[in-house]
Amino acid sequence: MSNNQALNKAIAVIDAVANGNCQLKSICTETGLPKSTVHRILQGLIEARYIREVKGIGIVLGTKMIQLGNRAQKDMPLKEIAHPILCKLAEETKDTVHLGIKDEDHIFYLDKISGYRAIELRSRIGDRLPLAATGIGKSLMIDMPKTEWLRLIRKETHLDVNAMIERMESYSKYDYSFDLEDNEELVRCVAVPVRNKYQNIIAAISVTSIKPYMPDERMEELIPLLQQYSQLISQKLN
Repeated sequence: MSNNQALNKAIAVIDAVANGNCQLKSICTETGLPKSTVHRILQGLIEARYIREVKGIGIVLGTKMIQLGNRAQKDMPLKEIAHPILCKLAEETKDTVHLGIKDEDHIFYLDKISGYRAIELRSRIGDRLPLAATGIGKSLMIDMPKTEWLRLIRKETHLDVNAMIERMESYSKYDYSFDLEDNEELVRCVAVPVRNKYQNIIAAISVTSIKPYMPDERMEELIPLLQQYSQLISQKLN
């Protein structure tokens, strides 16, 4: 077995555990690897503290993964810079605020500030969702060529391709995007890209709530406010 093959298998096992597979059988099912191979990989990961066994629960991520995650967050200046600004945005709008970055064909939630209303959205820091099905994702897609829009939109079979392309053309023109219950019923959001000094999109921010708090008129009103906060983040980064 080559070093790359061994590494890929170990990563697949870690991903399976991170996805909530706590038993050897379910890890084998998700990875498609033989029981003997998974068992051998787990033993090595446990010794290195990347994986641990918890009585009554099963196999979970280890303390080394937690340490690496904390270190990765500290090495991510964008989150540290944006967080206090996003807290002010959440306070002003009373709604949940997200910060996200592109992770291949997905949005990765880098930060979340809960709103002040009596609702709690299911999103969590560290979640990955399809670009085309989320408000932040669409903002991250704004500068992409139309061929990329098509590829990403077609991956989400519940989306109307023609309608979404028409929306993306408008979003690209005005530098914002909406989630109109594209990913979750009743959930709507307004998002805008965050650009660096070269005007490249490096992240996006959003204000999210449920439909009763997000009528069409309010969503339109939120666009310039989000763009103002995005500019504040950009200025701090540059």
